[in-house]
Amino acid sequence: ENIPIFAAKDNQKFPITRRVQSILADPTSPDVPRLEAEIDELIFDLYGLTAAERELVLAARAEPCEDEIIEENHANAVSL
Repeated sequence: ENIPIFAAKDNQKFPITRRVQSILADPTSPDVPRLEAEIDELIFDLYGLTAAERELVLAARAEPCEDEIIEENHANAVSL
């Protein structure tokens, strides 16, 4: 299935870019989780996601993906 890519205008990109730059400038900042959540909300708004759709995205993201599971299994095998 194709996922649409939103063609954001500069005024829509700016708040996202500003938050990303803040995270990149100090990735260990305690503000990072808040900034990431704000980015999520801005992206959800761009795509016009409903509250239910937002919850689905957040729930899916909370589950480890296949690559993360493989990495964890590899790390566990190496440490044995």
